[in-house]
Amino acid sequence: CHCISKNFLVIMRVTVLALALLANGAAAFAPISPTLGLRSVQPARSARASGATAVSMAAEDSRPTRRDALSTTATAALALFAQTKSADAAGLAMGYGVSEKAVNEQLVAYGLPQMDKIPSGFRPLIMPVGGTVGANIDGSKVIESIGSALTKGGLKRGEKVLLNFVYPSAWIISVPTSTGNGESGTVSANNYGKGDSAVVSSLPLAADDDIESQDKTYFQDLMTQAVPKNLWQNFKLVKKTAADEQGGQEVVDIEYRYDLITSGPIVGRHGFARLVHTGGNAVALGVTTSDTRFKGQKDGLLTASKSFRSNKVKAEFAAAGAKASGKKPEPVAEEEE
Repeated sequence: CHCISKNFLVIMRVTVLALALLANGAAAFAPISPTLGLRSVQPARSARASGATAVSMAAEDSRPTRRDALSTTATAALALFAQTKSADAAGLAMGYGVSEKAVNEQLVAYGLPQMDKIPSGFRPLIMPVGGTVGANIDGSKVIESIGSALTKGGLKRGEKVLLNFVYPSAWIISVPTSTGNGESGTVSANNYGKGDSAVVSSLPLAADDDIESQDKTYFQDLMTQAVPKNLWQNFKLVKKTAADEQGGQEVVDIEYRYDLITSGPIVGRHGFARLVHTGGNAVALGVTTSDTRFKGQKDGLLTASKSFRSNKVKAEFAAAGAKASGKKPEPVAEEEE
């Protein structure tokens, strides 16, 4: 009996930890509104990674017992599952990997400049998105993906957006999930143990508008897109700077922070983002960590955010690029008559 009881406890501990990991991944896809479900992107923004942040911070600061840690982890897992309604939307690409050479070959094929030399400790990501429809949930609502949101924002039939950036090599990549019901999720890289994340988001922006002149609310909506509205507060646009254009596209770099509301203490999130005006949208890569880790991670966050590139490409080239990256074809959005 003692042996059975011991084995049962071991199984339960492993199960709870597995649920926590899945919950953090799925949180990236929790919808923030009936029309946009890019939560990190939740589409699950920082709630996914932030759930992990709250747990890891508690472990480092108060050094809880194993029982306390398991209890906290289980609570975080259940809370995140409640937010996302379902873990099926999570698209963790645990085996994603592409070399610098392969990325540059794809960029050349697209007719785009090659990447700058990738810093030691980082890996490249390249992913075409767009031309898809959001996931239909039981016929009652639609959860948008980064691809479907970009399409609604102004991509024409036959166009996609090519995303390209670098991320710390130990982080886990998450990509949109496609089924017969549509596509959900976004493109992100995450350090689930520490709560660091790099998440792609987008908002429509007319061709004759510019990013730099947008008000604080626009940046707030864009950078908290993956976080349920009742789980963040006190967004602050710390700094906004125009950067060099990308192929004639406006580029703006920002520093920002906000507070994540958890079942425990408030968790401050602080980071950087690069925004590119692409195809009728402002497309952003937000790279954040907790306030307590920000000073030590600042250089890495900046490296990732400033590497971000977003370009419109033809779908036929994008299909080849997706296949090379191991991404399955997505349902294609039909043009309205």
